[in-house]
Amino acid sequence: MIVLPTNAIHKGSIMIKAVIFDLDGTLIQTEVLKANSYALAINQLTNGEVDEDKVLDIFNEFVGLSRQEVVEGLSKSFSKPLQKHLNIDGIGLIGKTLIEKRLHIYRNILDDTQLLSKHFCSFTLGLFSRLYQDGFTVALATMSHLPEAKKVTETMGIYDKFNFVLTRDDVENGKPEPDIYLKAKNKLGLEANECLVIEDSVNGIKAAQNAEMPVFAVTNVITRKSVHEGKLLEPHFIIDDLDQLQNRVYSYITA
Repeated sequence: MIVLPTNAIHKGSIMIKAVIFDLDGTLIQTEVLKANSYALAINQLTNGEVDEDKVLDIFNEFVGLSRQEVVEGLSKSFSKPLQKHLNIDGIGLIGKTLIEKRLHIYRNILDDTQLLSKHFCSFTLGLFSRLYQDGFTVALATMSHLPEAKKVTETMGIYDKFNFVLTRDDVENGKPEPDIYLKAKNKLGLEANECLVIEDSVNGIKAAQNAEMPVFAVTNVITRKSVHEGKLLEPHFIIDDLDQLQNRVYSYITA
């Protein structure tokens, strides 16, 4: 049962009752770690023919998408060298091999608690802690699958603080489709404008907007350029300097 806070904050005639966080690139810089794992996997599968930097250069196109969508996109982008070195045909088979290789690399990364801790997003976690202490409903809506999302948030010490967690496993369509945010809204029993979303990527922003929810973007080295060039948000709702995050969000929900 979801218990809404008694001190929910009004924004004019609108009451913000819940804040929904993305995970990768928002609460922890796993987008960087994920990008590196895909780049290393493709580099190894092509015996070094595809440089890791080349994969990283185009990875931004796939930020915020589901694992399957990322794999399909990268498999198509590097189909010729992957086909040559794997000696297999078909994007599906290439994708399957890439997933297996990349997951092996990424799960080793997730087992490295010290490495993960270096990628925590301290300012976003600070906002999360303040909202939690102030009695707000806080939820997670991520395109990661549950095992990875749970492991990461348990390492961060926040898994049990979410009122609920939604992952790619819970919806038919991934971001930028609004499914995961609509599911969160329905689970909360709220109107869209009673929820505030914290995202980092263009696809995440589009998903929130497609669900008609207000959204702040916390940018990072992978997403900053595309978020600004996408012009989906007014500048006030794009946070590049993260030490402004708490004040900017609380100014919005208390206006």
